[in-house]
Amino acid sequence: MHKKIKHIIAVTLLIGTISSALPVNNFILGTTEAYAATYNGASDGDLSSLTLTRSTGSELELRDTYYGDEVSLTAKKEYYIELTGADGFEIAAEVKGSGYVAKQFTSTDKTEKGEDVGKYINIDSTNSNVYIRTYKSEAAYNDAYSNDDVTNCEKTYIIHVTKPVVNSDKEEDTDNAYLRGIYLSDGNIDFSKKQTSYNINVNENVSQILVRATPEDDDDLVDINDSSVEKDSNFEKTISLDKGNNTIKIYVKNNDDDITYTLNVYRGNTAAVSTSTSGASANTNSAAQTFTIQKDTNKLNAWQRVDGKWKYIDGTGEALKNQWWFDKNTGKDYYLKEDGYMATGWLHNDNKWYYLNPNGEMQTGWICLDKNWYYLNKSGAMQMGWLEDSTGNSYYLDGSGAMKTGWIQDSTGKSYYLDSTGKMITNPIAIGDN
Repeated sequence: MHKKIKHIIAVTLLIGTISSALPVNNFILGTTEAYAATYNGASDGDLSSLTLTRSTGSELELRDTYYGDEVSLTAKKEYYIELTGADGFEIAAEVKGSGYVAKQFTSTDKTEKGEDVGKYINIDSTNSNVYIRTYKSEAAYNDAYSNDDVTNCEKTYIIHVTKPVVNSDKEEDTDNAYLRGIYLSDGNIDFSKKQTSYNINVNENVSQILVRATPEDDDDLVDINDSSVEKDSNFEKTISLDKGNNTIKIYVKNNDDDITYTLNVYRGNTAAVSTSTSGASANTNSAAQTFTIQKDTNKLNAWQRVDGKWKYIDGTGEALKNQWWFDKNTGKDYYLKEDGYMATGWLHNDNKWYYLNPNGEMQTGWICLDKNWYYLNKSGAMQMGWLEDSTGNSYYLDGSGAMKTGWIQDSTGKSYYLDSTGKMITNPIAIGDN
C-alpha cells in the first residue's frame, strides 16, 4: 500500500479512537505523538519535567525496564529507554526550585565535566547509562567540579539506554525519515542525513533560491516551508529571500517517523576564498568575509551575526579576536578567529587540535566525524596514543586522532587487538613469541 494512503488511513483511525485509546500523559502535536513527563509533586532539587528526544525529532517513552511498561516522571530516580533509528538523543528537563540547575553526564567519573541538558548525546554501545544531576545553583555545580566530585549534588537520575544492534542490511529496510540529499541553486551545503541544521551564505543579489529535498524513500511526505512537494515536481520549491537572515524548514515523514531540517540562509555580500588546513584527518574550508557591522542590530557584550557569520562584540564595540571565549549564558567555550568570526570544525591552536560543532561550541569526550571516532579531553584538546577511560578500558588513537580497530602494532613490535568499538580486549602478544 502506498505510504501516503496508509498515512491518511492511520490519521482517520486515530481521530476516531483518540478519546478512548490515548494513554495518560500522551498528547498529539499535529501528526507526531509526544510523551509528556511531568511531576507535579516534585520537591526542590527534583526534576519537575523530563523529555528525551531522538535526532529524528520523535520523543522516547520512559519505561520501568528496557521493555517494560511506560511510566510517568515521579520521585523515582531510574528510568529505561530503547533507542532505535538514531545515534543518540537530547534531554529537556526542568528542576523544581529557584536557581536550581541540571547537568548531564555520560559516566560515573566524579571528575567528568557536566554539560547543560539539551546538548546532543551520542550513544555508541548496546547498553549505556546517562546521568542527570541537579544542583542548587550554577555556582554549586562549579564548586563540585572544581573539587573533582560532581556527585556532590542534590539528586542523581539514571537513564538506562539500550540500543538494539542492527546490521547494515537490515538497517536499509528500517523506516527512518531521512533525506538523501539537499540541493540549492545558490550557496554551498555539506549534507549529512543526520545533521539537521545548516548555515548558508548567498550573495546579496540572490532574491530567491531553489531547494530540492530528496528523501531516501520516494514515498515519504516532504514539506518545504509548510508546502508539500512531490516526486513529480522533483521535490523542489523556489523560496523568496529577504536581505539578511532567512529560515527554510524541510519536514520529512515516513510512517511513524519524522524529522525536520533547518536551513539558515543569510543573503548578503560575501567574498569567499577557499583555503585548506591539514591535520586530524580533516580538510576544512574557510571563507574570508567582506562585512560592515549592521547598525540596527549593533549591541555590546553580545553575539552579532555579520554577513551570515557570528562575532562577539565586547563592551568597547570591538569584536573579540584570536582568543577563547566562555559564554556564561550558554555555558560553552567558543573560539574567535583572527578575523573575529566564530570558529567551527577543526581548530589548530597552541599545537593542539580542537573540534567546535556547527554552533561553535567546543566539544569534549567522544565524537564521530566521517565515520571516525575521536576523543577530546576535558580541556577540549584532541588525544593521540593510548587512552584509558574511567572504567579501565583501553583505546588507541593514531597520529590523526582517529580511533583504531582490529590489530595494531606499537613501536616495540608488540601487537594488540581492538574490537569493533575500539576497546582492547586481548593482552599484548609479542610478534614472534611462539
